[in-house]
Amino acid sequence: MMTLPIDTFVDNYIEHASANMRADLHEIIAIMRLIAPNAELSFDFGIPYFQQDSELLFGVAAREDHLCIYFNDCTQFYSFAERLNHAQFGENCLSFHRLNDININVFAELLSQIKVHSVKRGRDRLAHLLH
Repeated sequence: MMTLPIDTFVDNYIEHASANMRADLHEIIAIMRLIAPNAELSFDFGIPYFQQDSELLFGVAAREDHLCIYFNDCTQFYSFAERLNHAQFGENCLSFHRLNDININVFAELLSQIKVHSVKRGRDRLAHLLH
């Protein structure tokens, strides 16, 4: 288990990413914080990610030549593929080379929908437990 404070981990993570990805990482994490202000920023998976009610909302990883946005369930969000030119959906991720390659408003909308979907799933689970 890592023992670094989360801000130190995020700063170190960004610092060790390639120089041309650092600004994008800062911006993506800032967008994620705006969309999920009550979510907890964690790093147990080795990347910065946000979780709410102990469930992954979304995380970001810098890879060799692209950025990956991870989330639990991609099936609900394939409709965004057409609107996010130059991005590719994987099994549980979205990848792109640079933030400037995609429409940032559509990206923020996608993250918002992921959050709404996650909150709804949590409420449905709670309702099921109570009945």
